[in-house]
Amino acid sequence: MYGFETLPVIDMELQCWTTRPCRADERHGYPPARRCHSCVQLGNVAYICGGYNGQIIFGDLWMIDLSSLQWTRLPAVLPEPVYFHSAGITESGLMLVHGGVVQIDTRRSAKVFAIWLRVPSLKESCWQVLIESHPAVLHQPRHSLLEIGVPPDLVDRLDYT
Repeated sequence: MYGFETLPVIDMELQCWTTRPCRADERHGYPPARRCHSCVQLGNVAYICGGYNGQIIFGDLWMIDLSSLQWTRLPAVLPEPVYFHSAGITESGLMLVHGGVVQIDTRRSAKVFAIWLRVPSLKESCWQVLIESHPAVLHQPRHSLLEIGVPPDLVDRLDYT
């Protein structure tokens, strides 16, 4: 199980591992110790969510500024506490959490949970509204989407293989 009052870091000058103290969230302290959580990084911020301490399955979400090692508990929570799951993050700040164990050693999930960790751009927001309101757009030929003005970088996200 891993606590979060200190974190192992690489000292680039000494070329060895060392431990640095973290700063607690003013209201919530440190994330409770856990294992089997996920960790993603976006720029200079890392996020952890979920995990398990042997008795409790967590559904919380924490961020740490990697420059100051300041922890902040985010107000969002996973819709279902989970451990031994997968997480990833897009360049625009959308974190996706997939699968995991939702009942201690007995029940696995195949659900996907998405949360914006940054305010999305207007372009990103419009793309989300388009695909949610007209999901068939995801199956349109590439040239059709380009003709109606969908930006090429958004069209390139679709799998045309």
